[in-house]
Amino acid sequence: FSIVASKESTLDERKLAQKISRGETDFTGVLDSELDIGDEIALQPGPRTLDYKGEYLPVTDMVYFASGDGIVPVIDQVKSVLPPGSSSVKGVSVIWTNDDEKDFDIALSTLEDEYFKYSTKLAVSCVVDEGKRSLEDNNEVDEAVPPFTPGTMAVVSGPRATEARGVLLRKGYPDNCICILPNED
Repeated sequence: FSIVASKESTLDERKLAQKISRGETDFTGVLDSELDIGDEIALQPGPRTLDYKGEYLPVTDMVYFASGDGIVPVIDQVKSVLPPGSSSVKGVSVIWTNDDEKDFDIALSTLEDEYFKYSTKLAVSCVVDEGKRSLEDNNEVDEAVPPFTPGTMAVVSGPRATEARGVLLRKGYPDNCICILPNED
C-alpha cells in the first residue's frame, strides 16, 4: 500500500512512479508538516489479499495490530471482512497504537463508523504508546490483544510491525497464523 501526497496540482504517472520508487511517501510526515485542510492526496492501493499459512481453516476471527499509519491498509481489510456473507469471519479485533493521541485523528472516525455498523462483530482498542518502550512492555497493549484460539488469523501493519508480531507470539499466536502487511516507508 503506497501513500503519495503532493502539493503539485497535477502529477503525471512517471513522476508518481519515481516518487514511489524513491520512498518519498512519508504520509505521517506530510500530515504533520505539509497538508492543510482541504488539500488532496492520492492513494494507490496494493494487493488486497493476505498470504495465510496457518493450519486453522476456516478463519473465523481476525486480529489486526496496526501501528501509526499502518492503520490505512488495515481499514481496507476490515471493511472487506465485516459485511455479512463477505467471509467466514465472525469477529474482528483492531489494536491500533500511536506515539501521540492526536495521531489517531487520521482514521478514528472511519473506525468509529465501522464499529457503529458492526458493534457485535468489531472490537477496537486505541493505545497511546510514546514509543519509548517496547510494545511487549505495555500493559494496555497486552490487555487489548485477545488470546489465540484456533481459527484466528492475525495481521500486523505499520512501522512497529515486528514488535507487534512479538507481542502476538508471546500471547500464544502461532507464527504461521500471523501475516505482516508490508510497510512502504
